[in-house]
Amino acid sequence: VGRGADIVITATAANVTQEQAIAMAARNGRISFFGGLPNTNPTITCDSNVVHYRQLHIHGANGSAPEHNKRALQYISTGQVPVKDLITRHIPLDDVLDAFSIVQNGEAIKVTVEPAAATASV
Repeated sequence: VGRGADIVITATAANVTQEQAIAMAARNGRISFFGGLPNTNPTITCDSNVVHYRQLHIHGANGSAPEHNKRALQYISTGQVPVKDLITRHIPLDDVLDAFSIVQNGEAIKVTVEPAAATASV
């Protein structure tokens, strides 16, 4: 069994991801709950002994400023943060409704919807 992850970031509104983050963190691991949970189901099950004995650091993170988004796009556009492999499927705009079933069926995780290629005028 591996020693666990030093850093775990959850960025989804699913309770199970926060529970899994605690379970998979290494000793002295840092966990960021970036995705908030729905108001109708905001609680998780947490083994306090895991947090205590592994000395886990759990932090909440919320929001970003326009400058953060601008900087993130710069990192992506310059290749400092590679994202090509993160997108598992590309869907043309005409097939946008198919994107939902593709994700729901587990055929892809990250799907981008892309506008139709511009036609060259002569």
